[in-house]
Amino acid sequence: MLSLFKRSRLSRPSTAAIPAFTFCTVCEQVKPMSPVEFEFAQQSLEFASDWLYQRQVNATYADAGHLVLRDPADSRFRDLLSHHLAMNSLPVVLGNCHELLLNALPLLALDNEELGIIHIGHQFELKQTLDRQLGSVYHFALSRYQQTHLFYFGIDPERVDSQTWEYAEDLGCNWLTEAECSFRHRTQVKNQLDHYIEHCDQLVVSVDLASLVPSHGLDEHKILDSQMVLRVLRQAIMSGKVKMIQLIGAKDKLIYSKQTKTMIDELAHLSRESFY
Repeated sequence: MLSLFKRSRLSRPSTAAIPAFTFCTVCEQVKPMSPVEFEFAQQSLEFASDWLYQRQVNATYADAGHLVLRDPADSRFRDLLSHHLAMNSLPVVLGNCHELLLNALPLLALDNEELGIIHIGHQFELKQTLDRQLGSVYHFALSRYQQTHLFYFGIDPERVDSQTWEYAEDLGCNWLTEAECSFRHRTQVKNQLDHYIEHCDQLVVSVDLASLVPSHGLDEHKILDSQMVLRVLRQAIMSGKVKMIQLIGAKDKLIYSKQTKTMIDELAHLSRESFY
């Protein structure tokens, strides 16, 4: 009987562990993006996973593949998010535009729960239109979902006009400027972020990769401290409230940058920690 019991126990199929993170790449066509811009972004993202995360050793995350969205009615991305959120596997989306978040909000902005969005980047993305357009993501989110709140990390005052500052203040947004996000202010940043996270039930983290990667010529701008960005990312994830992370960039120099790879590696490290 004992040997029979042993054979029975050993023959049972083992339950597969649910991965802590699910990575995917998504390219969405949003006005006024030109067909050429969309196609270039699609080509940049299509094979990004091969370099960024598919070569990880002992991976403890899932790869949900690559999606191309040309029609606003296409629900594949929303369905993918719904599936992995139901499994408690955190979606990490590498995409071409911030407006990808609008696909997730119907799933995340729940009644009687406060949704906090931590945006890491230089600009507010508050273009005042309810039409799905580039630069309008947070105006849309705050207008449609009453219990949604914004925390901006790294706003560049030189790139924001006075009207947008006033509008962000009217909306009750929280922000730290690029100068306030330096390593020497790390304790203040941590305390402010802790206070913000404490008042949220769920979190989304969105990273504008252009704010991390140096540029040249007419597009030259300040860049955020990558180590500070990693600290913010880690602090948010360790709260246990993050439901989605999106890393946004539409060009090779952003998608295949050292800064993007470092963030992906950090997430892979955190995914392994969650299993031990």
